[in-house]
Amino acid sequence: MHTFHSARVVAALLVGTLLLACERAPAPGAEPAADGVVRQPIPAGVDRRMVEWRSDGVLIPSQDSLRKTPGYVIDSLFTPEENLRRFQATTLAPPSGRLSGGAKTTDALVRRYWELLVQGDTLAMSALLVSRAEYAYLYFPESVEGRSGMPPAVGWELIVRLSGSGLTRALLAAKRGPATLVRTTCTDVPPITMGESTISGPCGVVIRRDGVEETVWIAKSILTRDGVHKLLGLQNDLSGG
Repeated sequence: MHTFHSARVVAALLVGTLLLACERAPAPGAEPAADGVVRQPIPAGVDRRMVEWRSDGVLIPSQDSLRKTPGYVIDSLFTPEENLRRFQATTLAPPSGRLSGGAKTTDALVRRYWELLVQGDTLAMSALLVSRAEYAYLYFPESVEGRSGMPPAVGWELIVRLSGSGLTRALLAAKRGPATLVRTTCTDVPPITMGESTISGPCGVVIRRDGVEETVWIAKSILTRDGVHKLLGLQNDLSGG
């Protein structure tokens, strides 16, 4: 499947299946700022007006990012509880009250995602992504973003934008030429536990191409809950795109 066409297919898919990723500690590709804080880079294609850095350098949606987006209206007087209620009203709760799909281990999840990237099969990726319903009812109420008062729709808008560019870069990395998957790997950043959820990553694959091993960081954040591992969006730390 052509890369551009695939990216457009999944961009549409994200509207129904993607959730807010937990942007955490600096990862590969981050740059030190003048004050010594290492700030996460703004991915290509993301409007700088839509994001901001926390004091620790973590990239997050700006609190008024949806107000800056044509077609969106947010009443700043809504309480966090009302914002969540309104967002949950846009989707049905997960029937089982648990994550479904995904994989039994992070290793299996990352391997499967890489296989689909190599195949260019973007439609099959939906089973690996946390759905909008899982985000609204399972992840967000316990998340750092939720506790901070961020409206869930704001984070969702940023993730859709980040995932579009992230998928394009991942597809390009997978299509650069024949490669052998050696193993999967994750950074040594400690996982974050939020209620019943655990957030880990970034993770990637170690591949051998033309006799040389390289690490391709294809997954920014992974949610583990109910014994299931799923991708928190398609953003990553790959360069270019």
